[in-house]
Amino acid sequence: MLNPGVAESFRRVGQDLRSWTPGEAAPVLAVRAAFGISVAMSAVALLGHPGWGPAAIMGAWLGGVALLTPGTRTGPSLPIVIGAAGALGLVLGAIDQPIVLVAAAAAYAFILTFIGSVSHVAGVTFTVSGIIFFLADHLTIDTTIGFAALAVCAGGAVQSVMALLPPYYRWAEDRRTLADAWRALADEAAALAADPNAPFQTETLVEAARELDRRRVLPAAILEARRQIYAVSIAIGRTASARARADAQDRDTVAFYSEALELAARLLGHFSMRITARKPAELDWDALLDGLSQNPMATATGTMPTEIGGLLRTLHETGGFAERITAGGDEVVADPALAHATSTARQAVGQLRARLHRRDPVIHHALRRAGVIALAMTIGLLWPSEHGYWIPLTAWLVLQADFAGTLTRGVTRAVGTTTGVVLASLLGLLLPADQLWLSLVVLAYALVAYLLRPVSMLVFAAAVSGFTVFQIDLSGESPVLAAFDRGVCTLVGAGLAIGFYVLVPTWQTRRLGDLLGDLIDSYRDYARLSLDRQAHPADYDRKVMHAAIDRIRSRRAALGTAADQAKAEPIAGPGPLSGDVLGAEAALSRAGRALVAVNATLGRDEKAVGLAGVDTFADAVDAAYLRLAALARGADAPGGVDLSQAVHRLDLRLAAIEDRSTRTRRNVLRWESDNLVEALDDVALLMADWNG
Repeated sequence: MLNPGVAESFRRVGQDLRSWTPGEAAPVLAVRAAFGISVAMSAVALLGHPGWGPAAIMGAWLGGVALLTPGTRTGPSLPIVIGAAGALGLVLGAIDQPIVLVAAAAAYAFILTFIGSVSHVAGVTFTVSGIIFFLADHLTIDTTIGFAALAVCAGGAVQSVMALLPPYYRWAEDRRTLADAWRALADEAAALAADPNAPFQTETLVEAARELDRRRVLPAAILEARRQIYAVSIAIGRTASARARADAQDRDTVAFYSEALELAARLLGHFSMRITARKPAELDWDALLDGLSQNPMATATGTMPTEIGGLLRTLHETGGFAERITAGGDEVVADPALAHATSTARQAVGQLRARLHRRDPVIHHALRRAGVIALAMTIGLLWPSEHGYWIPLTAWLVLQADFAGTLTRGVTRAVGTTTGVVLASLLGLLLPADQLWLSLVVLAYALVAYLLRPVSMLVFAAAVSGFTVFQIDLSGESPVLAAFDRGVCTLVGAGLAIGFYVLVPTWQTRRLGDLLGDLIDSYRDYARLSLDRQAHPADYDRKVMHAAIDRIRSRRAALGTAADQAKAEPIAGPGPLSGDVLGAEAALSRAGRALVAVNATLGRDEKAVGLAGVDTFADAVDAAYLRLAALARGADAPGGVDLSQAVHRLDLRLAAIEDRSTRTRRNVLRWESDNLVEALDDVALLMADWNG
């Protein structure tokens, strides 16, 4: 029987080969980037095809690729950064001494991979600009290193100018990012409408919030909407908690809360489309509220429950932000440039410093990439033809941080490149050897690659190979021989990357226990803050609470990503497997839902009265989380805690309180403390056999 991880890997390879997402295409951006290539090619032709011409065209090509990479902004700064980083790579890649060049390649790969881990944009920038390093020898044949480096910068500058041409998309990426956050909240509301104990799914929300927080300049409406994400999430959680408490009552009440959550999902979905669509549909609030008000529960009481009323008010505020964003003309809020740059640099340095230890997966990936590039560079230098540089170039593009990503990217790129080489070779035999025809073919390949970059990696790889074949042919080489040699080098580079990962792996399966332990620690912090708020409301710090929530979301996203990658790995334990940690995380999410409901009973009221007995219960919960974290990591766990007795004592203390102003809080706490204890007991049962 085939190993489940191997079977999953093959499934993902097939899925990537068949992937076709035309909705992701950006034709306007693709045409604009291709126009930048044509400008660079025209300038080179008018100047009589100087020796630095290929470097300028390559700089423009890479600047366009960066602008078409999903998740990057379309502003003019990125192509300039790509050009500058590419120029530095060209200077290093032009070193004459083979031994020094191999050492420089390894160091270059390690540094770019390590620094590129700071953010998505940094990763794209360094991956794209790193390509120039491996093309340096080819781009400096007929010119000096200095002129070639300046030409790469000039090519990036051309694409920077293209980014300024209409239509303008200054805030388009920020709108899409905010829309992603709203869609994530909509999905959460829809899931909770069906099941109030649905696991948290906040990876998209985490990434969207993180990207918006990195922006120095934003319209006030987007900035305020970003800050309101917490309020929307809390309002959805309060309504879901009320729906869960109503399960023991009657179906009409459950249906009422479910309808409110479904309405929230529709509204958030509408808001996300409103700020990204060219012609957004109008929203009739009266019609929506009329539908909700016709529910038997609303007509019987004549009022909306507090939780639903709070949810609707929050969503109405969200709708106001969406309207302001769509209308435009809002005030632009900008942090001081120097302060923002200093803060960003400080955070990046802190993030990198925290990763400087031998167990960090980023360090593993950077070292692995340095090793495979050094090996591929050595083979490329010893290759009998002039196209050996495609071996380290392919290895650079193929090697990913996880096994499934490396295998998928390697197979897709190898198949796409081989197909593109064959087609380009046939086309090269049919076309006349005329400069104009060859230039038009290069431009056509560039346009196809730009159009299909976000649509299909397979077709994109084929188009890139065709672009390069004809770019080489413009230098006077045989297209058939160059294409065949490049295809062989591509297969060798892809095989090196995949084989090197198997020999020097970072299996995510081995990390799952530690990642789950980190997540449990974050839940423990949140539990302590939520329960302390009930016992000592005056000590509540909103920023500390939001930071704790962000840590949970970030670590849950890290665990979810690692579990997904581990699912496709051809190994088993020791320790928990992907399905094990996901089951435990689902139970932890139920405990988290209970804490969210408890925390939401106070709102922003800092003058509330503290509840007796909560401190003792919080200590017991804290000890339970500590034990679960130790079990997850495979460490010696402290003694067990009798949570049933702790919650029983809390129930007695709360029942003895006669203050009518705290009755709702006490009822919610008594209900949710039972749910919390039940969920934590389930987590302990799931983990019981992990280290046996």
